[in-house]
Amino acid sequence: MTSLALNIAIKLIRRESPTPEDAGCQNYIESLLAPLGFVRTNVDTANITNSIYTRIGELKGTLAFAGHTDVVPTGPIEAWHHPPFDAIVENSDEGEILHGRGTQDMKGGIACWLAAVAGLCAKQTPLPTLQLLITSDEEGESIDGTIRIVEHMQAQNNLPDAVIVGEPSCTQKVGDTIRRGRRGVVQIRITFHGKQGHSAYPQDADNAIHRAAPALTRIADIDWGESTDDFPATSCQITNLNAGTGASNVIPGSCEAFLDIRYNPSNDFNQITSRIKTACEGCEATYHFDHVATAFSTPDGIFLDTVCTSIERITGIITLRDTGGGTSDGRFLAAAGVAVAELGLTNSTIHQVNECVATHELGTLTAIYSDIIEHFEV
Repeated sequence: MTSLALNIAIKLIRRESPTPEDAGCQNYIESLLAPLGFVRTNVDTANITNSIYTRIGELKGTLAFAGHTDVVPTGPIEAWHHPPFDAIVENSDEGEILHGRGTQDMKGGIACWLAAVAGLCAKQTPLPTLQLLITSDEEGESIDGTIRIVEHMQAQNNLPDAVIVGEPSCTQKVGDTIRRGRRGVVQIRITFHGKQGHSAYPQDADNAIHRAAPALTRIADIDWGESTDDFPATSCQITNLNAGTGASNVIPGSCEAFLDIRYNPSNDFNQITSRIKTACEGCEATYHFDHVATAFSTPDGIFLDTVCTSIERITGIITLRDTGGGTSDGRFLAAAGVAVAELGLTNSTIHQVNECVATHELGTLTAIYSDIIEHFEV
């Protein structure tokens, strides 16, 4: 199973697909799945490549795998030990390593799912209905990717019962962590208004930085509450601050701050906007609130139990059911009422120069995916 997953991963990685490009990856996936009885439905939107591959099963229920063929930019090419799209396999003290952009995030995960399905079909194993939901718009704005696939499936009334999102969820070993949910994301741009003037005549000006500073201190001091329902506590980070003309003797008339808030279900969008505005009372300010992602969580039950039991059966690991990290396309499926578990490779080099993965991880994840599919029930 390792060799098949490795071969597929290499061919996917060698298709250079920085977001929102697909570079023929989804056509290659179709060439592998069509002989196994899968039918592809294209849901391309605004130059984004979106595909639903479906195989009607012999057993009850529908299990989907969701993933993306786009990758983040490489960063400086000269900093890579191997060209990022050459998919070089190299022996090291840690064993055999596959190098390249997308090895962990997440062409490697897609390759494992494809290898698992191919192996099961070759053995003529009775299977549930299987879907593969693939987009080329996950690492970018995510506005015309998985959300459009979900909308299409809702219109056709063919949403799956559950989905494995192949994001690299694990830390030390494959199977040590799954994501059962994610915090929500609110991003806020606040512009504090004052009056520009000469620094020698402050009585004739109103320094926007001086207005912003105490308000931002109040924002940083907001108590959002404790962690809840296995979620980390809500966090608020002031990530950018911009003011002034560049001249040392000009009082700035405006100051712009950017906030990134990751919230757990004990908070909500309306509460967050209200508390931010309260912290800025007394200031003349304008706001732009962007509700990037809604918090979600899959409750304990038969699906998560199946995933964790498969991991334990293959690896012996008792899996952590986690809700940490950033956001993922799982939020779109969860919002549609689909049970979501994120399970992929380890994540030690994602989005970094010299992204890589140990090839034995591909074999382990393929075996886990195979076991989940075989034991899936609704």
